[in-house]
Amino acid sequence: MSRMDEAMQELVDAIKFSEEYIRYQDIENRVHNQPQLEQQIHAFRHKNYLLQNSDGNVDLYDATDKMEQEYREFRKNPLVAEYLAAENAFCRVVQKVNWTLIEELDFEVGFEE
Repeated sequence: MSRMDEAMQELVDAIKFSEEYIRYQDIENRVHNQPQLEQQIHAFRHKNYLLQNSDGNVDLYDATDKMEQEYREFRKNPLVAEYLAAENAFCRVVQKVNWTLIEELDFEVGFEE
């Protein structure tokens, strides 16, 4: 195994033992035991993803406000709120890893400002 492969495995192991990942796995398992709720969460996440990645043809402020109103009661469910918070915390860990790599490595794509 190369040095980079070993380091990568160490990083994966560190993430797997992080508080954020353990919390996310725990709440994901609890949600998975409630298939209807799990389906609703995935539908919410999918809709949110599409909204966040819209091509600009949507008034993001209005669309976000409508979605917030539509899902207000749903998000009051403690299990839903905990799941979304845990997912967000874990995503921040992955983002930090990605940004650290990008910032520390000299890689120019040629079109950035």
